[in-house]
Amino acid sequence: MKATIKAMTPGIPHSARVRAYLTGAIVTTALCGVAWRAWALQIDEGDRYREMADRQHAMNVEIPAPRGDVIDTHGRPLAVSADADSIWANPREIRDVTDTADKLAKLIGEDPATLEAKLAGDRKFVWIDRHVTREIAQAVRAADLPGIEVAKEPRRWYPGGTVGGPVIGRADIDSRGLEGIELSMDRQLQGERGTGLALRDARGRRMFANGMAQPEPGATIQLSLDRSIQAIADKALADSVIAKDAKSGVVVVLDVATGRVLAMSSYPTFDPNAAGDHAGARNRPVTDAFEAGSVMKIFTVAAAIDEGTVRSETHFDLENGAMHMAGRRSPIRDTHPVPSLTVSEIIKHSSNVGSAKIALRLGSAKLYAALKKFGFGAKTKIELPGEQAGRIRDGSTWREMELATIAFGYGITVTPLQIAAGYAALGNGGVYHAPRVVERVVDSDGTVLYLPEAEPVQMVKPSTAETMRKIMATVFERGKEGGTAKDIIVPGFRCGGKTGTAHKYDPETRQYAPDKYLSSFAGLAPIDKPRIAIVVMIDEPRGGDYYGGLVAGPVFATVASETLRYLGVPGTSLVCPPTPPTLPGMLPYIDPTPKTCTIPAPKPVKPAVVKPGTTPEPPVIEQPAPVVAPVRGDHRIPDFHGMGMARALDLSRQLGIPLEVSGSGTVIQQDPAPGAIVSPGGVRLQFSDGNSSHAAPVATPL
Repeated sequence: MKATIKAMTPGIPHSARVRAYLTGAIVTTALCGVAWRAWALQIDEGDRYREMADRQHAMNVEIPAPRGDVIDTHGRPLAVSADADSIWANPREIRDVTDTADKLAKLIGEDPATLEAKLAGDRKFVWIDRHVTREIAQAVRAADLPGIEVAKEPRRWYPGGTVGGPVIGRADIDSRGLEGIELSMDRQLQGERGTGLALRDARGRRMFANGMAQPEPGATIQLSLDRSIQAIADKALADSVIAKDAKSGVVVVLDVATGRVLAMSSYPTFDPNAAGDHAGARNRPVTDAFEAGSVMKIFTVAAAIDEGTVRSETHFDLENGAMHMAGRRSPIRDTHPVPSLTVSEIIKHSSNVGSAKIALRLGSAKLYAALKKFGFGAKTKIELPGEQAGRIRDGSTWREMELATIAFGYGITVTPLQIAAGYAALGNGGVYHAPRVVERVVDSDGTVLYLPEAEPVQMVKPSTAETMRKIMATVFERGKEGGTAKDIIVPGFRCGGKTGTAHKYDPETRQYAPDKYLSSFAGLAPIDKPRIAIVVMIDEPRGGDYYGGLVAGPVFATVASETLRYLGVPGTSLVCPPTPPTLPGMLPYIDPTPKTCTIPAPKPVKPAVVKPGTTPEPPVIEQPAPVVAPVRGDHRIPDFHGMGMARALDLSRQLGIPLEVSGSGTVIQQDPAPGAIVSPGGVRLQFSDGNSSHAAPVATPL
């Protein structure tokens, strides 16, 4: 008998029950899927979605740190940071990209299509324009465009413009050092950015949850550069390079006692504030190495005297200015051949033959050791990027011919900075100080982070250094038998040095070019008690003159005279007034009582007592310079605007105009005005760095 199964839901049709069961299964399956997805979202992928939520509602905000200042030895600014307005956008918050781009383009002067391309993305941040003017920033703020913001960020500014540009270098728009001190000291100049966690409200406004960590400014870099001396060197070098149509030029000024760099000039130069081509940013005194020529004879002679190989009065047969050597096709020649000279006269007249004979007597081992001791062939480790070591081959490999040519500056490459440091050592009693351009680094809280420490090295005996200074002084002697610098007059000061004129090597022809020269002058000022060492190099002068005394010598004279006057070093006065110079803005002057004025002959020197069989050392003849006598009669006041302190004082002395000065730097105001008749009260000058309340600011103080 068959069993009868009763339905659990009597009265409901079977089809309805099937549909109910199917619906239940579907709902159950759906609920399981939802549960599974909820598990995945909350458990398996919870961390990722929580991070996404944090990014939408919370954000880490960074405030750029102000870059540290760069200042000169007196605390005057060379590179500073100031707030600038920049425009940025959050494309996600922009409702109408095309309309926003059109409106923004009219405000900032950009192409609408370019702006639309920037704004049509899914990014949350994009720069629109950085470091805009205040007027543009105000206009953008007033427009109140959705998604467009104006923010403050640091901008680098160089108050001196081109003054010391290659040394200071520059930083990019993101405050990263690119050249010069800005690059080499970038880590110290960079500060610590400020950070904080901010929450966004419904309208996207930021609220800081736990406060904001303030940014830490970068350290202050104090350089040994003196901005006024740097301006003097920059101006004198630029004038010479332009006048001689030269390829480039270099000036280095060192403090003799410490090796500190007071000025380091390159031309062509550049303004770190200017955008575009920065080819002039090359800091040639450290990045370029040359075969310097005759300025190197000083080190050859110093080494020989220090070793006792020769004395200043030792005679050499110069073979009438032409010395033939084995392995050399042409003889070593002198520009002005003479039968014989003493060691002192070899420097005075710059004899190649004499220098070669001194080196041959000294020997390659001793000359090589002396040159290495003076720092050639090795970096000075100055705090600047791109320094070259120069090249000097091991002395044990020198042939006799190489020994002879290295004696007068060929076959060895050196940097202008190395030469200046060597001359400074001779001016400092033979004590060498490695040159430095950074005086100290000071943190934002006043902690000194860096002080240069270099052990002084006794290069040569003090007596050797004194003898070399006397020899260098003879180079300036005037008259028929004067030295190679006889035509160089350093107003008010007695100096010593060495001229140099070197043929440049042409790598294409693999020969020395007959018409390309490196003209140089290196020396000490004043020579009796040296305060500064100066090296001047003019690369490839054109127009006829190429001798170092004619091309580089006048730059040395200008830099030496104006720098020593600026430093307050006592000098001699001139016996008669020179012809008033022609300066920009100066009114023509006609002397109502013309006078004839000449430089007096040197004072007679008592003859030295000469022992039999010896030759006395040439006497050092001091050339007194003319005295600035007041100009009598009516005289109109010239235009002093833009002149530096030294130039203004020189001009006032030449014209006999009493001055009352305030401040330093360059002249920005004068009273009475140019063209007025000189009054008994003289002229009052206000300089750019003065503290007077009526002083007008200038963009490029010297």
